[in-house]
Amino acid sequence: MDLNVDWEERWRLGNTQWDYGVPSPALVKLVEEEETKKLIPSSGVGIVPGCGYDVQFLATPTLRMIGLDNSKTAIETCHKIHPDAAAHNYEFQEVDFFNYDFPADGYDLAYDYTFFCALHPTYRETWAKRYSELVKPGGTLVCLMFPLHDKEGGPPYRVTVEA
Repeated sequence: MDLNVDWEERWRLGNTQWDYGVPSPALVKLVEEEETKKLIPSSGVGIVPGCGYDVQFLATPTLRMIGLDNSKTAIETCHKIHPDAAAHNYEFQEVDFFNYDFPADGYDLAYDYTFFCALHPTYRETWAKRYSELVKPGGTLVCLMFPLHDKEGGPPYRVTVEA
């Protein structure tokens, strides 16, 4: 996330216009379409930085999902909304995506939807390096990017095909 934005304050103030209370429609479509649903591993462990409802949606009895966020309030909110998460093979952790100890063997799946565009463009190279460390060889990184149009400022920051 843009390290210049106070995400904890946004969560405390309820300034969370990105939180629609449902999984991303783009992710739902990806998982339901015959030609793209094979992108999602059927087992293992996955992560969703800047977590939310996509964590719950991706979790299956054989695919454990972990939502990551650096905001204590975001994680507390997730725990309140999802009190039975552990029973459904997912969890939420308060961590800094760029500075936490991940399992040595990495993750089978990483899903990024709004995390990339929340980062100031100067952090994008670090974002890419970190994912290359986190996703195990043969694992899957799914990125659904927006906004693909001209815009100034952020977050969300403009995303280009080149980026």
